[in-house]
Amino acid sequence: METNVEKVKITIDGKEVLVDPGISILEAARQNGIHIPTLCHHPALSSWGGCRICVVEVDGSPKLAASCVTPVRVGVVVVTSNERIIESRRTILEFLFAERNHNCMICAQSGDCELQKLAYELQVDHLTVPALFDEFPTDITSAYLAIDHNRCILCGRCVRACQEISGARVLNFNNRGPHNLIGLDLSETREASTCLNCGVCMQVCPTGAIYDRYRTHYAVKGHDTAWQTTESLCPQCGLMCPAIFSVHDNTVLKIDGKLEADDSRPDRGQLCYKGRFEVLKTIGKRLTRPMLRNGDGTLAEESWEKALDLTADRLRAATRAKKGAAIAGLASSMHSNEALVFFRDLMGRGLGAGCIDTLDGAHFRIVHRAWAGLDMPLKEASWKMIPEADHILIVGADPYQTQPIVSSLIRRTIFENRTKVSVIGQQADLFPFAAHHLPLKEGDASLLIKALLDEATDCGTDDVKMAQAAELVRKLCLSETDAAVFHDIARTVSEASNPLFITVAGLITAADDSGFNSLVHLSRLKGLLPGSTLRLIILKPFGNSSGAWKLGLASEAEPGSKGQATACVLFLAGEQVSDPDLLERLTGLDFLVVISPYIPESLADMADVLIPCPLWIEEDGTYTSLDGTETGYKKKVIEPPSGVRDSWQILSALAERTGFRPGFDTWNDVCKAAQKEMGG
Repeated sequence: METNVEKVKITIDGKEVLVDPGISILEAARQNGIHIPTLCHHPALSSWGGCRICVVEVDGSPKLAASCVTPVRVGVVVVTSNERIIESRRTILEFLFAERNHNCMICAQSGDCELQKLAYELQVDHLTVPALFDEFPTDITSAYLAIDHNRCILCGRCVRACQEISGARVLNFNNRGPHNLIGLDLSETREASTCLNCGVCMQVCPTGAIYDRYRTHYAVKGHDTAWQTTESLCPQCGLMCPAIFSVHDNTVLKIDGKLEADDSRPDRGQLCYKGRFEVLKTIGKRLTRPMLRNGDGTLAEESWEKALDLTADRLRAATRAKKGAAIAGLASSMHSNEALVFFRDLMGRGLGAGCIDTLDGAHFRIVHRAWAGLDMPLKEASWKMIPEADHILIVGADPYQTQPIVSSLIRRTIFENRTKVSVIGQQADLFPFAAHHLPLKEGDASLLIKALLDEATDCGTDDVKMAQAAELVRKLCLSETDAAVFHDIARTVSEASNPLFITVAGLITAADDSGFNSLVHLSRLKGLLPGSTLRLIILKPFGNSSGAWKLGLASEAEPGSKGQATACVLFLAGEQVSDPDLLERLTGLDFLVVISPYIPESLADMADVLIPCPLWIEEDGTYTSLDGTETGYKKKVIEPPSGVRDSWQILSALAERTGFRPGFDTWNDVCKAAQKEMGG
């Protein structure tokens, strides 16, 4: 029930206004359209009051106050700009410029720098004090971003962002006085530190002190007014993080997170290294025109018509020769729901394929078998529940590699909530912060989880069960130290009131999935979460794995062995194929067509036809969240290369040539079909 909060009457620059009690003078001014310049302040971070650029006069006091940390009170009279205030701001700004080397001509942030803008605003065009120009170090040990201490103004934004948003707590002030620097851990390089490479420090930096190593050369040419920003989402991990893309000349120049001051999202709108930096990578030679294999065995560019006609003819011929069993369809789970729906229907209803699967189909089958053995339909827990847990057990998963934001959120939860985290496996990122770490040897997962289930279930009250658990531990051949860690983990699980368990779909690779089911049962020890939800988060290999599995793209049965299918359509989303089992299955096919944004190097000697398709940033589509409960719309950010058709247009052309009528005449038809199947 909402309560009416009595407003506070204050006077700003001679104007009486009503504002909420408790807010700062800076917030009150901004709410009423009054400009107060700042440097150390950022709306997504706590206020610090360090730079003193935002000083104002309060009740005529001779001492100026920092407006960002001074709360309003009844009847306060504030002056935001007069000769004394402006002179104070100019003096501070001049000292900032003199303290270090702020040479705008060679800075990638020139044209989009808050320090530079403030100099223009306050008309500081030269220095009246001697400049130091002492040389400070530059750290370029990270593959993603660099830090140039010569451009740093020590505003502390990056320190607060690293603590409050990413939770990494890597950055802090090192040394004192003129030697003060922003250091990583105990004066480590970025590469050697525990930095998560999320780049949130770079996003909040008001100067060019922290910059992106991928597209900086574009920025050096100037921050053109023609730069456009597009708000979309990043579908790479299944967390559907909001992202703001800066684009110029059909090129993505930078990607920022949509940082939030509140807790509308537990990650506060940050991005990870995948969403901020990996998108800017070029992982291979771009495929812009179809390619066909010639009689001499080489691939050469051909027209779309010839490539599509040949593909349709060969697929129809394979169907006639051996019926549907002759054709296999494999798709990447990085594609949108719309593309996957169309591909599934074309391969299944259109061509009668004997096998339709995803690149992560093996992971799906493990989860499917585990779910099939349950006594009731249950749902997976959402990653958004991590801050609420009092114990987190990570088994065989490495969130930093698959869903980096999850790793960041866990670390923040450790520091802020003192949550105990136990790691079973090779998760190096959380080792220094975890309460327990137990190495996981290959093949031991099932046995270890069973032992953990037995011991945690009975908590020492059942002698028979405890003996069984002890026998399982003996079989694991744990050292004395590891055995003590194991028992401590079991005790922590049993004592926790609101635990969460995090694992990966491919934890158990053997045919026996009893270990996975043991983990499911272990997660039920403390009861279910609301909505028949397990206390189990399953990290998926691809950003839209849950969507692909929900649409039935992944096969419940193991794919046929090598030689069963004679033709295959492989629908990639930009990844290079390196799985030896998949390469083995594709070897020896009579016909292989690969639809891909890049030329797949590992398949260059196998593919008969290569057909170009867009990257995920080059077409619209919807994606499903990690736990399969939400669907988000991803807006196109840039146009694909000239001549590259949208995925649905490629599949539609193949459908037409093979005589299949899917009922998708337009893109909107495809969207409606996908929305209906996803329960939208």
